[in-house]
Amino acid sequence: MIRSLVAAAMAMALSAPAWAETVLVTGANRGIGLEFARQYAAKGWTVIASARDPAAADDLQALAKANARIAVERLDVTDAASIAALAAKHRGSAIDVLINNAGAFGARAEQTFGSFDAATLTEVFAVNVFGPLKVSEAFVEHVAAGRDKKIILISSIAGSIASVTRPPGGGSYYAASKAAANMAMRGLSQTVKPRGIAVGIYHPGGVDTRMLREAFGMSQDVAEVAAERGDALPGNFKALTTEESVSQLMARFADLSLETSGTFISYDSRPL
Repeated sequence: MIRSLVAAAMAMALSAPAWAETVLVTGANRGIGLEFARQYAAKGWTVIASARDPAAADDLQALAKANARIAVERLDVTDAASIAALAAKHRGSAIDVLINNAGAFGARAEQTFGSFDAATLTEVFAVNVFGPLKVSEAFVEHVAAGRDKKIILISSIAGSIASVTRPPGGGSYYAASKAAANMAMRGLSQTVKPRGIAVGIYHPGGVDTRMLREAFGMSQDVAEVAAERGDALPGNFKALTTEESVSQLMARFADLSLETSGTFISYDSRPL
């Protein structure tokens, strides 16, 4: 009798589904965000891949069509109502890792000395600072219910005052927004630490994306076409591929703990 009960218990344990880890990625329509969706899904994770305009996210839609683990969702990180709607849709669901990846460089010409523009400043800070804070706030219960309990900010070395003497590409607003986001998330790390949630702040490296090419002064259209063709970056800048950056970032996320929560490090483990 005892043997049969033990055997039955073992059979149930073996047949029970393993914990399906879930990641939520903002700005998953292209670049680093799209690669996060690809690599996490390949590892067997459930991926909530969000984009401001899913209908226009052709690459993400194609990826989701080929992989049932990926769910594409609409999310505008500058719109509190949009954030609340997605959080409500997934109420009661656990999210192991929340990746605040959505970012904006902003019009380069309007954030250089002699032509500063207030509207561009507002736009860049709304995406890069308000977005991560509001998304983290809205999904904190989901993360608290997860097993990993991690909130991630994809920042930039441009936000490191000690490392950068001049904003890249004349992007004063971009650099300032990343420094502000770093400090905001560092503060958040202390707020959520009692709940067992760790917050990590990461520089992804110089990754060959449309945003990097825009920092070199290219227009959005030119930058996108050049990136798709694999054209060399100005000055023969040696950039990482999205695959290289994301694979190393995911290893850093795995190392994140409550002891290291709130720290700012590079994709290759260098402290910033």
